[in-house]
Amino acid sequence: MSTPIGTYIRSGKASELPGEANELASVLEEHSDSLIEINLESEGIPLSLIRDASIIQARSKIKSQLTPDKDLIQSIEALDEAHETINVVSERLTAWYTQVTGEPRMQVEEILELETLPSRMGILKDFYMSNKTLIAELSRYLDQESPKVFPNLVKILGTQLAVRIVAAAGSLFRLARMPASTIQLLGAEKALFRHLSDGSPPPKHGLLYQHPSVKQAVRKDKGRVSRKLAAKAAIASRIEYYGDKNE
Repeated sequence: MSTPIGTYIRSGKASELPGEANELASVLEEHSDSLIEINLESEGIPLSLIRDASIIQARSKIKSQLTPDKDLIQSIEALDEAHETINVVSERLTAWYTQVTGEPRMQVEEILELETLPSRMGILKDFYMSNKTLIAELSRYLDQESPKVFPNLVKILGTQLAVRIVAAAGSLFRLARMPASTIQLLGAEKALFRHLSDGSPPPKHGLLYQHPSVKQAVRKDKGRVSRKLAAKAAIASRIEYYGDKNE
């Protein structure tokens, strides 16, 4: 136990202020989220100790943010970007081939099957194929890893939609604190803002529209189905985040 270097006040009671950086960091962390009062000036605490304790506190916060869901979020965002890239490259390949050869517009799959391509199109073809490989690898990774991080959510929404919902929320922690009504509209923020600004009809679903049960529902039932799905996702996300913490 370190030698106390002062006191701090909590709930009207004075407690000893530790003189060791790790212990002081714990007190400072508690101080940031509570009504603990520490008079640093009157206690004469060395600035070097405060600095060391603050660094330890910052590192602890950073480490606590390095959760498995962040890796999945980056993966799904990389997957979406790869899809966007491949769509752009596909359009470029078809337009380029048509204008260079004068032939009727072809599907990109037909162009890719050609053994020889004019000019520098071969480089663009290689870039297209590398993006296809990236998409396949990222999809495989998400299928393998997301059930390990939030199995209940994946069971309800499927692999990629589950990760997209978490990504739209910002993290599993934030999703677990959201009401079902907010989860229902994740991904529909622009439509919601339009509704609030000009009175246009409010959105009934966001990313959840990608779920088969919502897609296949008749128009008048899509909102109801999406609402039920959001409620299940809200419960699942709380189980995922808080379940292990209560064991």
